[in-house]
Amino acid sequence: MPYKHKNIEYGLPHEEYPEERIKKCVETLKETIDLTREPVGITFLFTKEEYESYPVDEIRSATAYCVMVKDAAVRGRGVKCRLEHHRCDGATTAFALEESTEKIESGQEYFSYKLYSSVAVARRMRAAIKSLHKEPVSTYGIAIVPIKDCVQTPDVIIIMTNALQSMRLVQGYEYRTGRKPKIDMGAMQGMCSELTVSPYLTGEMNVSVLCPSTRMLCKWDENDMAVAVPFELFETITDGVVATKPNY
Repeated sequence: MPYKHKNIEYGLPHEEYPEERIKKCVETLKETIDLTREPVGITFLFTKEEYESYPVDEIRSATAYCVMVKDAAVRGRGVKCRLEHHRCDGATTAFALEESTEKIESGQEYFSYKLYSSVAVARRMRAAIKSLHKEPVSTYGIAIVPIKDCVQTPDVIIIMTNALQSMRLVQGYEYRTGRKPKIDMGAMQGMCSELTVSPYLTGEMNVSVLCPSTRMLCKWDENDMAVAVPFELFETITDGVVATKPNY
C-alpha cells in the first residue's frame, strides 16, 4: 500500500458518476442490438453504513438473487438485500454474505444434484467456481438496480441477451481491446458466479448460458443467455458495438 499522509496526494479527484452518459449507452444498445430488457447494475456494499445510505429500497421478502436480477431487468425494480433476503446459498457464498460449508466444498452438495458422476468430479467443479467466500473480506449487502436508475457507480453490469446480441457485445469488447474474452462458463451458478463474481474479480467481460436453477426459478426462455461486464468497460463496449454495426 502507498504511504498515507495528509500532505501527500495520489492521482486526480475521482470522477463523478457519469449518469447521463450511461443512460445514453443503454439507449444506444437498445437501438443498435434491440435489447428489450434493462441492463442491471450490481454493487457490493461492505459496511452497514454503505448499505443504509445506498439510495434504493430494501427488498421486502426473501427470494433468490437471480429473481432479483430478473425483476430489475424485466420490471425495472431496483432493490438492496442482505443475507436474510436470500434463498439460495449459491449466491450467499459467492458474494461472501456467509461462509461456505464442508458439504459444499467437498463436492457432496453438488453431487447431490445428480449433475456430476462422482463426488470427486463435483468437488473439481466446485473448486472452479469463482466465489468471494474464498477472499478474506465479507460482504454486508448487495444492490441490484437497472443501470438507467443508478446514481452511483456499480461494480458489474448484467445484460440479458440472446445469441446474436451476445455476439455483438463480444464484437464491441474486441473492437478496441483486440482480445477474445476469457469465458468462465460451466452452467453452474450462472447468475451469481459467472455473471457477477467472475467479471468483478477478473475485470473482463463474461458470457453465460445460465444454469438450471436460474432457468427454473426465473422461467427464462430457452434462447435466453447473458453477458456481464465490469462497469469500467461498459462505455467502451457500447462504442465498439456501434462501430461494428453490420450494414445488412
